[in-house]
Amino acid sequence: MNRTLIALTLSLLAAQANAGQFDQLHDIEVQQQQVDAAQQAAYQRQWQEQQAKAQARDDANRRARATAQAHAAAQVAEQRKAEAQEHARLEGRAEQQEDEDRALDIEERKLKLQELKAKADRANDYIDADLRSSAAQTDVVQSKADATRNVSTGTKALLEDTGKADVNRSSKLFGN
Repeated sequence: MNRTLIALTLSLLAAQANAGQFDQLHDIEVQQQQVDAAQQAAYQRQWQEQQAKAQARDDANRRARATAQAHAAAQVAEQRKAEAQEHARLEGRAEQQEDEDRALDIEERKLKLQELKAKADRANDYIDADLRSSAAQTDVVQSKADATRNVSTGTKALLEDTGKADVNRSSKLFGN
């Protein structure tokens, strides 16, 4: 840009030497306008280049932010998906445990019901066994009573016979 100014200035000086005063002023004014136009164009180009660079930086920053946001959103979605899978796994496990508990409870109830049915079916057998046991005890008591009665009857008979024998013996001793 400085070279352009120097070249323009030199050409102005050369033009002054050759042309008349008005022509020189007009030429200087034209050259000045050209220099101003060149400076304005250079300034405009610099400003446009700076604007383009700033726009490119802004676009790059926007793309970087968008990429970062997309990456963060993907991570959040992945984390939520993992949490949902873990929650579903734990929930499924809890449901499975509840199902097993219910199955065990039902099995236990069935076994108790079978036991009650077996007892009801066998109730007559239990009653008969109790009656036989009572009858057996009654028979034992009756047998003991009979045995005691027999012993006492035998003892009575023995004593009576012994008494009669003593009476007979004493009547033989005294003379009869």
